[in-house]
Amino acid sequence: MKVKAFGKINLTLDVTGRREDGFHLLDTVMQSVTVWDELEIQRSHEPGVHLQCSRESLPVDTKNTAFRAAKFFLEDQGLGDQGVYIFIRKHIPARSGMGGGSADAAAVLWGLNYMFSANLKVEKLMELGARVGSDVPFCVVGGAARCTGIGTQVEAVPQMPQCWLVVCKPPTGMSTPRAYSLLDQYPLSSTQATPKMLEALAVGNLRRIARCVGNRFDETIRLAPVRALKRAMTEAGALGAMITGSGSGVYGIFEGEQQARWAMKQLEGQGRVFLVRPTNQGVVL
Repeated sequence: MKVKAFGKINLTLDVTGRREDGFHLLDTVMQSVTVWDELEIQRSHEPGVHLQCSRESLPVDTKNTAFRAAKFFLEDQGLGDQGVYIFIRKHIPARSGMGGGSADAAAVLWGLNYMFSANLKVEKLMELGARVGSDVPFCVVGGAARCTGIGTQVEAVPQMPQCWLVVCKPPTGMSTPRAYSLLDQYPLSSTQATPKMLEALAVGNLRRIARCVGNRFDETIRLAPVRALKRAMTEAGALGAMITGSGSGVYGIFEGEQQARWAMKQLEGQGRVFLVRPTNQGVVL
């Protein structure tokens, strides 16, 4: 079977504290967008999880989120003697803040749920996903949501109005652990973007939503290419521009397709550029 795993952007990302175990507490609004990885999932005669990926630099063992999701699912359902083969065709860029690994894990959970007729409810799939990573529960449900705690508490919110999003992933990247390490060098910010974003989404005004984007990592990462991209997108007519996740991908919000495509041309040479729209889906079987 084939499954689409959709990426996401963070409209806001506030860091509100840190637990004793080192995990950061978040208050973030995420939105699924129309860039996706393609997964092929089949039963295998060999017991266990067998994973291959079109991006050779990615691990295909327990370091891979999709691998772990499959392993947890089989163990949880008493299917340890079964075997599955998974091939991931990657399109979501790595280290972009677009949740590619989390999306793949969510797609595996939905795919195996269907393949083995487990009929697990979405809440159970989210619970399994939380064992893999903090963004996986959101990717299980997709759409638009406020995610709190360590990111695993998901509450649906109104989706963005239809618009066009230009996303650019510069050659410069940063791992999530490194981004959080830099974050810890600064005091917690008193500015919280999420409450204002929730109000803007409730109204449904795109210009207001674009003015409310915010991300704590934007204040701490300080990558020159990221700042240059934000500036270039704004100069090209974006209603708002912001880093997504812990970076280093940057998105700009546009009302019309023509202006968005013109902006893409202005960004040529600054990284991988693509055009997406908001979607209410996280996974499509």
